[in-house]
Amino acid sequence: MAGWGMGLLLLAALAGCGQQHATESSRFMRSVCRELPFRVDSIHYMGSRSATTLRFTHGSRLTDAPDLVINGDGDTHVNRLLTEEPIAAQTEGQIWRNVVVSAKNRRVICIDRYLRRGKTDGYVYVFQSQTDRFPTFGTYQWDVSDPRNIETMGAILSDLDALAIKRLKAEKAEAYAAPASQDDYWMLIFHADSLMDDNRCEEAVAVYDLAFSDDRYILPSQLTATAMKMLTAGGRAKALAYLRHRIDLEQDYYMDPSACLLPELRDTFAQRSWEWAYDLQLKEKLEWVFERDQYDRNLWQQAARQHPADGHRTEKLAQRAMQTDSLNMTIVSDVLSTRGFPARKQVGELASQAVWLVFQHASLERQQLFLPQMEQAVEKGDVAPQFLALLKDRIDVREGRPQRYGTQTDAEGRLCPLLDASKVNQWRAEVGLPPVAIP
Repeated sequence: MAGWGMGLLLLAALAGCGQQHATESSRFMRSVCRELPFRVDSIHYMGSRSATTLRFTHGSRLTDAPDLVINGDGDTHVNRLLTEEPIAAQTEGQIWRNVVVSAKNRRVICIDRYLRRGKTDGYVYVFQSQTDRFPTFGTYQWDVSDPRNIETMGAILSDLDALAIKRLKAEKAEAYAAPASQDDYWMLIFHADSLMDDNRCEEAVAVYDLAFSDDRYILPSQLTATAMKMLTAGGRAKALAYLRHRIDLEQDYYMDPSACLLPELRDTFAQRSWEWAYDLQLKEKLEWVFERDQYDRNLWQQAARQHPADGHRTEKLAQRAMQTDSLNMTIVSDVLSTRGFPARKQVGELASQAVWLVFQHASLERQQLFLPQMEQAVEKGDVAPQFLALLKDRIDVREGRPQRYGTQTDAEGRLCPLLDASKVNQWRAEVGLPPVAIP
């Protein structure tokens, strides 16, 4: 093996712990670096799920031969399996992978290398068995380095391929464009959230910024949810920017001034609190319902469109959306039974729409029972009439009757039968819906 160098960043991290002896974490990092097949300039701990993840950088292009080449389209090539011919130079569209089995430390180390602007960086995934030396990092109760477990470890390493390709495509924010549709917006949100889950805050911010670059597609509560993630990750400036964006979007948006963690916004929130006097607890509960409904449903639908062959994944996301529907129905039903339909002046427009949204995805029986409450809410001005039109059409179609407003389509995207095609656009205009093309 080539020599192993401790990068300045790692040394600084170890020296900065303020202890005379190495902690378990620093000892773990040192031992992993000693087993890497090449020198790295810096390496830092990212997090741990099934595998402890480290990220490394190198000041130049690493040319050490890989054990496996993974292309951006998912094709793989095992190096040096049947021939000793030299491998072609790495391109930016490839991941070079090396795997190190350490019987001494009872671990398997997977190193994925990326070439970016002529330099190598990448990720180290450590599958560590439980040991007395590294109890915190030993996430496997069986010996991952035992040759008898090679098939299991091979399957685990194969599961990393999708993550490796995702990281290959996600490294540059310029690879994405500002959203041109609601689907684009959700794709960016889902991707940015996955980057946050991987502790890649800076990259996530670049994608969030793109998602929020067109106000037409923003779900306002996402700005608050993202701001809270930024605060948790130490991104105070971004948290402030996202909350200010929502303040600009919604003239009635505010948080409890006394609970706001950003002093710069307290005066604005105090003024709005005096002006609007919402039931903030109920408002935030219903906005959470709205957000989760949209998030989980769109995640499921995008997976079905983009990965039609992956039935298992689609089914899992569908089940998650159904579970969210069930939880949302429990919350909303409790609100309706104990407090009645939430008035717009009580919770604001988005929160009052959440009730309708939950019933839009409910069973026919629940929709039929809810319809009178929805009609009363429209009469009081708490819900816009187009939402009532959507609910009535859905009930009519499910009961086998023609729809009045032309809001429902079949599985092929065709309009369901109309009550009167000659009047449908007149009726739509009366409730504030745009014209629809009649086939």
